Amino acid sequence: MSMGLSVIILMICFLLPLHLINYFKVGQQLQKTLQFIIDSGEDLQELETEGDTESTTLKDRLLSLFGYTNSVNLSPETRYQLRYFLVSFDGDGEITDVSDSHIAAVDETQAEELAKTYYKRHFKKGFVETDDSEYYYLKVENDDGSAVVGFLDCTREISNFRTFYYSSIGFAVLIVAVLMVIVSAVSHRAMEPYIENMESQKQFITNAGHELKTPLAIISANAEVLEMMNGKSEWTDSILAQVKRGTQLINELITLSRVSEAEETVLTDVDMSAVVKESTDSFRTLVEKQGKKFEVQIAEEVTVRAEVRMLGELVNILIDNASKYCDDGGTVSVFLRKRGKVGAHLFVSNDYADGAGVDYSKFFQRFYRGDTSHNSKKSGYGIGLSMAQTITEKMKGSISAKWKSGVVTFTVTL
Repeated sequence: MSMGLSVIILMICFLLPLHLINYFKVGQQLQKTLQFIIDSGEDLQELETEGDTESTTLKDRLLSLFGYTNSVNLSPETRYQLRYFLVSFDGDGEITDVSDSHIAAVDETQAEELAKTYYKRHFKKGFVETDDSEYYYLKVENDDGSAVVGFLDCTREISNFRTFYYSSIGFAVLIVAVLMVIVSAVSHRAMEPYIENMESQKQFITNAGHELKTPLAIISANAEVLEMMNGKSEWTDSILAQVKRGTQLINELITLSRVSEAEETVLTDVDMSAVVKESTDSFRTLVEKQGKKFEVQIAEEVTVRAEVRMLGELVNILIDNASKYCDDGGTVSVFLRKRGKVGAHLFVSNDYADGAGVDYSKFFQRFYRGDTSHNSKKSGYGIGLSMAQTITEKMKGSISAKWKSGVVTFTVTL
């Protein structure tokens, strides 16, 4: 996508100046020709090129190459090719003469009406489009207040310009299309091994997770049997705790794999207020049991486009993460605000005094944990927030984290 956009921008940067230069040169040449006609009046029997070509300097030649020259390239046949009419005005703006012998498409009345219109215009030159022709007009004022408004038929020039314009655009579109097809084919072939590898990894995680559940269940059952036979001990407690951690890791990996594998998420209108309330109610006892405060503010009738199960999982992940990493005796807060008719802002925050200077963008990386010591007292493997980001993106939303004044806040926008 970015490759195609780059090619389009490059084409625009190339074609736009080219068309502007071409348009400018066409207008400049028409202006020179019409100025020459007005200066010569009706007598075009002897057409001469202005300027001495033999004494032309290198600078003049370079300027002429790009159209910046005062000379007019006319030939003896030019007077038979030019189609124009001139209308003269006196100092009071009254028409004194109409010269229309060099054009058949416009009669004297039409010439007068057209000249009166452009005689009053602020701009003294430009293009005029009528029902069946294109003209370039030029108003030349004299010292005595009189003026001449000339109209030169430029239908052929404008037609050539438009042909070049549309042809170049069509050619550019064709080039972009061909490049997109080539890039798409090449990139797909180049990325195919990586895509297959990623799919194999996801499938491996799912299969391995299910296979690992069996030995963990057996270990857990054996530890419980030992407790029944010999009573509880620090060894059986440790075994059961590690089995629980391993089971949690497997479940999170399988869930993350399934969320990533989902090709299309069907979004519907969901009452997010009800979803958040259900999650906060289920976590309230757990948070308060840890000796932490739990603040909840949920706006009513907040509707979002989401998938119910995924949305519930997202809210649970954020509240669970906040309760785990909240400072002892701190506060976990959950605020839900309405955003438009269908949309919401969810803020989940917790006290985190040691959060200054931490790169919170890394919190959404898989297996990243802010606690670099990986203290097992804080359960989790850094998968939850990565899963939260994946779920949010699946629901066309965004998630971010920031720390301020000892409080870290996760913001979800749907």
